[in-house]
Amino acid sequence: MRTIDDGISTGVSTPPNAFATAFLTQAQAEEEPLTAAEADLAGPWKLEPLHPAAGWPDAVAVLRSWERLDKGDVPEAVFLHQESGALCAALLSLLEREPLFHLHDQPAAAAPLPGGYPLLAMFGQQGPVVRGWLRRFHPEVAAGLHLFEGLVRSPFLLATVGDAAGGAALTHFGRLLAELLIARQTGRPLAEEAHRSGEGEPG
Repeated sequence: MRTIDDGISTGVSTPPNAFATAFLTQAQAEEEPLTAAEADLAGPWKLEPLHPAAGWPDAVAVLRSWERLDKGDVPEAVFLHQESGALCAALLSLLEREPLFHLHDQPAAAAPLPGGYPLLAMFGQQGPVVRGWLRRFHPEVAAGLHLFEGLVRSPFLLATVGDAAGGAALTHFGRLLAELLIARQTGRPLAEEAHRSGEGEPG
């Protein structure tokens, strides 16, 4: 029986694999291709409750969709709350993808934002295209945009994050989304903005 530090125990020493152990050992000894990191975290990911005997009630493991704790697979992460596990499952597949945004390390000579640092986005065969400028050199902004861009491109990941948000947040989200769509179609501001600007209906 194998036991790892997070309290997960299984009666299976090695998960099943279609390839022979000798072949896998040789393959793992080779230099990894540039896409190896992305492939390792590509998922898709799922959540699986820990066995009650592990002693962590409500804890969940983050596993690839074809992995199972009772088959001896070691999870990528374990969380004490399902909501955090769901967010991690959505995030992992985006981390090692080729960045969708890059921040140039030299300010632009001519730009709508004087001295701004060009923010480049990747568009397939078009290559890098300027999408905007940042006042300061903050690569973290480009990294964050990469994650958000990857999220909105995947309905499955959006649904995963929505599920983690819970019913109350989804109720407000649905209302706000409807308001945004109406505001876009009518050209009128959202009710909140109208209230702040004094344009709302009298109470």
